[in-house]
Amino acid sequence: ARPKFTHRPTKIVQLVDAVSPATHRQLWQVAGNPLAPEDYYGSAERKYGKKDYQGALADFDRSISINPNFAQGYAGRGNVKHTQLQDYRGALADYNQSIQLKPDIATVWYFRGVLKVDRLQDYRGALADFNRAISIGSSLAIAYGSRGSLKHDRLKDRAGGIADVQQAARLFKQQGDLENHRTAIGLLKKWQQTGKNSGR
Repeated sequence: ARPKFTHRPTKIVQLVDAVSPATHRQLWQVAGNPLAPEDYYGSAERKYGKKDYQGALADFDRSISINPNFAQGYAGRGNVKHTQLQDYRGALADYNQSIQLKPDIATVWYFRGVLKVDRLQDYRGALADFNRAISIGSSLAIAYGSRGSLKHDRLKDRAGGIADVQQAARLFKQQGDLENHRTAIGLLKKWQQTGKNSGR
């Protein structure tokens, strides 16, 4: 089995918005809602961290019911469906909706790419998603690592795969992510040995 990179940071999706969560909260309270979508999002994150996945799903549902255009809510719900509930088609639909609403969140493209590789066997689609994630967030080390694994193992682009995982290793080291840095270095060593054994 190929080594798995561990997603960092712990938050499922970083909130990216020009309006602060505090301002959103005030706006929703004025509109008669005691809690803003971000409140339920935060609650869902905490429940996810405690492995209360059904509770997290319910809170992501609530964030979307308050604001059907809350892209981060769809992304978070998709992640729960993808990683914990094995609802892969439901996860894909949520990732698609999140990207349609807010196409500038690199991690959502990354998560959709992972889903396409691991569960849907859509390797070209995954490559396009990893490319997009990297174009938005050039420091997203895990996207380089996953793209490199995809190129090397599934798309037979050995040189491209090695280059991507080398870049991932550099970024992981710069960011102090020692666990994923070790994974990347281990993967490169494995590929190097495999290449020697096969005469490539």
